[in-house]
Amino acid sequence: MTVLEKAVRNLADALEALESKLDGRLDDLAANDDVISAAKRQASAARYQTENASREVAAAISDIKSLLDTDEAKKGGTS
Repeated sequence: MTVLEKAVRNLADALEALESKLDGRLDDLAANDDVISAAKRQASAARYQTENASREVAAAISDIKSLLDTDEAKKGGTS
C-alpha cells in the first residue's frame, strides 16, 4: 500500500468514526427534544390546573366573605 492509499484509508476510517459519533449525538439530541417536549406539556397542564385551582380558591374566599357578611348583618340586626 502506498502512502497515499494509507492516508485515504485513514481518512475513510476517521470519517466513519465521526459519522458514528454524530449519529450518537443526534440520537441524544432527539431524546433531549422528547424530554423537553414532555416537560413543556407537563408545565402547560400544571399551569391549567393552577389557574383552575386559583379560580376555585377565589370563589371559596368570596363565599366565606359573603357568609361572614351575612352573619355580621344578622348579629347587627338582632342587637
